[in-house]
Amino acid sequence: MFMNPVHCLPACFCTCALFPLFSAPLQAETAYSTPCGYIQTDLYAKQSNYLGLGVHPEALMQHTLKTGNVTQSGSKVTITDPDVNFNELMDENSAYILALHFGNEVVALSLNRDGWKKPASCWKEHEIEISDSLLAEFLKKGNSPDFYVLRKARTLDDVLGADNQFGLKSGSSMSADTVSIFNSATTQLAAYHSGNEWRRKGSTENIGAMPVFSHEPLVIARKAGSDVTAVVIGEVSLKHQKLVVPSFNSILHTRLPLAQTLAEMAPELPTDAVVNIPIGDKNAMVKVTYQKGAWKRQDNGTDVSNIPFHGAFSVYYESSKTPAHITVSSKHITNQ
Repeated sequence: MFMNPVHCLPACFCTCALFPLFSAPLQAETAYSTPCGYIQTDLYAKQSNYLGLGVHPEALMQHTLKTGNVTQSGSKVTITDPDVNFNELMDENSAYILALHFGNEVVALSLNRDGWKKPASCWKEHEIEISDSLLAEFLKKGNSPDFYVLRKARTLDDVLGADNQFGLKSGSSMSADTVSIFNSATTQLAAYHSGNEWRRKGSTENIGAMPVFSHEPLVIARKAGSDVTAVVIGEVSLKHQKLVVPSFNSILHTRLPLAQTLAEMAPELPTDAVVNIPIGDKNAMVKVTYQKGAWKRQDNGTDVSNIPFHGAFSVYYESSKTPAHITVSSKHITNQ
């Protein structure tokens, strides 16, 4: 879990200057800088822990979008950029994150999730095609993105190191620490480090190349041993994050580097929603529900609306079959 407070002190911020390698006019338009930081997370022995990616990989491209650059047909949305050759920029064996910026709000989309073993790119030379009914509905309401940011998704090897850089317990699938990761929108897969590579639990398949997306935290079940510390470095997002909440029990991350409260998030969820946030002993997940204008613990009724938590949370509800978006506020970052 996010056991330590997130450390993004002034000393750990720097400027990430990014200069895409294209024609001179495009360089002038797209060159930009963004703050960087790191998140330090303690992974406790004999505990289930959540390692979230509240800081993001370096951007491959940032470019403005005009009204005609975004079109839709049903649930299919097409992003067109005549100035960028996506075939040259992207690899069909890799996964990517396309972040669409709508004013001060960001919608981040996963591209080519299974490309690491079943390449099936969703882009052409100057187009990216996305099938996403929620994005399509958002666009139908008159929302139009100002620009996009394209990033290559981190892999399990990138986050935890092919050599198990944070020192999780390695060994057999029974003796090693277990790392759970979503390998599709609905399926969670368990992995372990064999001593040489990250393998799928119950097989010898190397899954080090599996993508890890920033809205899906890793669940790390530790065996006995010493507590270890994981550090993730990357770019910091300064905008509100619009997250998809599936209609099943899901573990999400805010995509933000600093702690926030449920009062700040103000998630619009069905009345029967149960939200789990890491505020218990050693930041164990605690069930909370929305009652009479406040978020309260299910076990003792304590109001936890204004208790900060560090990124990871889960939502469960039964009243709606339709997935919904919630928006996570970033005002605690932009006001600093």
